[in-house]
Amino acid sequence: MVKTMTPREVEFLNRFMQKMTQVHQNPNQSIGICIEQLAKDKPRDIALYFQNDSWTWQNFNTESNKIANYFLNLGLKHYDTVAIMLENSPEYLFLATGINKIQGITALINIHQKRQALTHALNIVEPKWIVVDGDSLPSLNEIVEILPYKNEQIFVVNNPKNIHHDFIELPNELKHISKTNPNTTHNSVVRETVYYMFTSGTTGLPKAVIIQGFKLYTQGYILGIALAQVDFRDIVYIAMPLYHNVPIGIAWMTAILAGAATVLRKRFSASEFWKDIQKYQVTFTTYVGEMPRYLLNQPSSEYEMIQKQKKTLKKMLGLGLRKEIWEQFQSRFQIEHIYEFYGLTEGHRSLYNVEEVPGMIGRNNQGGVELAKVDPETGEFYKNKSGFCVKCKPGDIGMALIKIDKKTFFTGYKDREKTQKKIIHNVFKKNDKYFNTSDMLKLHEDLWVSFADRFGDTFRWKGENVSTLEVEAILNSYKAIHMSAVYGVGIPNTEGRTGMAAIKLNPSIKFEIDDFSRFVIEVLPGYSIPKFFRLCDELETTGPEKMKKIDLRKEAYNIETIKEPLFFWDSKKKQYMTLDNSAYQKIKEGKTRF
Repeated sequence: MVKTMTPREVEFLNRFMQKMTQVHQNPNQSIGICIEQLAKDKPRDIALYFQNDSWTWQNFNTESNKIANYFLNLGLKHYDTVAIMLENSPEYLFLATGINKIQGITALINIHQKRQALTHALNIVEPKWIVVDGDSLPSLNEIVEILPYKNEQIFVVNNPKNIHHDFIELPNELKHISKTNPNTTHNSVVRETVYYMFTSGTTGLPKAVIIQGFKLYTQGYILGIALAQVDFRDIVYIAMPLYHNVPIGIAWMTAILAGAATVLRKRFSASEFWKDIQKYQVTFTTYVGEMPRYLLNQPSSEYEMIQKQKKTLKKMLGLGLRKEIWEQFQSRFQIEHIYEFYGLTEGHRSLYNVEEVPGMIGRNNQGGVELAKVDPETGEFYKNKSGFCVKCKPGDIGMALIKIDKKTFFTGYKDREKTQKKIIHNVFKKNDKYFNTSDMLKLHEDLWVSFADRFGDTFRWKGENVSTLEVEAILNSYKAIHMSAVYGVGIPNTEGRTGMAAIKLNPSIKFEIDDFSRFVIEVLPGYSIPKFFRLCDELETTGPEKMKKIDLRKEAYNIETIKEPLFFWDSKKKQYMTLDNSAYQKIKEGKTRF
């Protein structure tokens, strides 16, 4: 297949290459260096809006300097880690920038993690210090006694409810700290680790992905600057949680590289979205697949009318937008450009839909990404007579594999053993190697690619990747459960898949549904709570550690074929209820909210 490029794709790639040439020529680049330069070049321009406050680039830089100088005084050394567990706030960005100025690493902890998963996340990144806000204090307090930290290693910011704690109030510590640029900022190099970001991947508890400055620059330039063509005149809107790559690694990085102002929201609100767009005159934002659907479900408003008239929001960039949602969304809200791409937090190559074709994630015409044919039931790779994998042809659905060679910036996970498990060798020829994404993509004519499904032990729900093995491990810790199998199931008129569990009980312990409902609330983030479960006499396995889930996935929660007890999660009552015919019909008709 000849890999040709359209004129728009050529222009896009040229814009990117021009920017990356500058990065290659000057390896002494970083977020901290960018911020200091912006503070020097445009000190009075607005860098950040949050609620009713704003910060100029100069203000932003001085706030970040206080963080840098404080942690320098504490003795932070090159590559020491500071874990932050915060809702979106200016302090989040000040902390991340300040730590970068002194060559520290910021571990971005998912605020929804609890108990086992949270303990694991902190242990794997080994932070010297932890910073939390009032919203995350309860989760930290639950596990603090088993963590190897003294109270003076834990700091608190943004605690308006004055939740009790025995830690250090960081704002009080910063009152008399120097606001000048630290002399360490220009020691940074672009190949250094900036963040640890967490992803569920496909197995087990959350994995810490190593994010280098080079990846951030690449993402910002190729997606924000070259693809979406964001410049200093744009206003960038960030409403997704900053511990994810799209908001902090793409949207925020794009704003820094373009010198554009950012509007930061504490959390996404579909009802307030268009009001924010008009209030701040937002021109660009990022999304994940669920967000446009949430906005489509909102009734029309005066702010939407203004959007239709003035087309204030002009450009959107993101992942997972289905064709029918794309077309409805673009038509209703009069968005001039929607740019879809495909990529992974731990990935090092992506696909880009430069031509803005609804339903497609891009054209596979730049090399480095291959689709290999697999058994759709088992995920086993089909092999040719020579023992190598078979590449997909138009019409095929295959596993997306990303090539690893000397030219790539693949960094993998902090846990090297977990990284090696995702790498496969001798794939299409001898001695080659690829990263297995576990994503199933469909190849169309003219090299177009669409997303098919997430294969195996991960599903995507409410904008989060959920590891089935992580949820299983937590469910299995419940006293009345002997064994569980967790898998993703679809719900009518809903993006992604939600969790369902098949549970085998311990016959010697009474199972109480109310107590179990309270348990899942206490130990699981809301998006990880299985929205359905069934009680099974036996769970079939292929070996000591691998559940057979194919039939379970097919049966899902079909009350017409499953004779075992079935339950569903009532989001209003926050407890499990028996799935009867009436409830089942409402779910099938899309009338039940999860």
